[in-house]
Amino acid sequence: MIDTNIKSTQEIQDQIIEAFQALAGDREAMLNYIMELGDKMPPLAGQYKTEYNVIKGCMSTVWLTYKKQGDRLFFEADSNTAITKGLISLLVSVFSGQRINDILHTNLYFVDQIGMSQLIGSQRSGGFASMLKQLRMIAMAYPVKKDGPRQVMTDQASNNDTLKEQVIQAIKQVYDPEIPVDIYELGLIYEINVYPINNVHILMTLTSPSCPSAELIPSQVESNVTAIEGINEVKVELTFEPPYSTDRMSEQAKLALGFL
Repeated sequence: MIDTNIKSTQEIQDQIIEAFQALAGDREAMLNYIMELGDKMPPLAGQYKTEYNVIKGCMSTVWLTYKKQGDRLFFEADSNTAITKGLISLLVSVFSGQRINDILHTNLYFVDQIGMSQLIGSQRSGGFASMLKQLRMIAMAYPVKKDGPRQVMTDQASNNDTLKEQVIQAIKQVYDPEIPVDIYELGLIYEINVYPINNVHILMTLTSPSCPSAELIPSQVESNVTAIEGINEVKVELTFEPPYSTDRMSEQAKLALGFL
């Protein structure tokens, strides 16, 4: 059940401005207040503190996750430092529970009103901008009808399947220089995960830890997948657990290499 008493982004911003105005002129008190806001935000469950929930561009580590209900997004976040957790809590307070269209088009006037950039400095301001960008990128993953309410992307799964197939085709262009079979058919790819904002995570291995192409092959995979139109970020993770086995080869690969 969606809370119908969710305040508008304007109402929430006005409350933020009012709270900071009471501390105007006292920078230390304002920073302490930001940290208090972070303390009040519930910690993020460990299962969500993953690489692909990390917001890039922040001085500290910031994790952001969300769930969608109807045409609204609900955010949860955390950070490993007090001030940064307070900063992301401000954005979560404004945007969590809001309609996707409002997340995309709300003017964050409270940032200038409270003198945020002067308060936290240029580096943290850059991180704050990265947080805002990530929130809006998540919202952008869901299309909207101009003549009505936000439309749920009912074909999101289909879109992910299509993108995953493109990823597979890109990977199949990569070969171990010493083996005449592409690395996908060879069974070197353990997992391919496509996330809602077109981030791609690839878990792969090599035929052995001492493979002479240990740096070249993962780099080629990342380069080929990054070149796909619409891809946002690509992370290639190399693992040797479980160790590679020829049992992972496709029938096509086994035939080409004389295993059949």
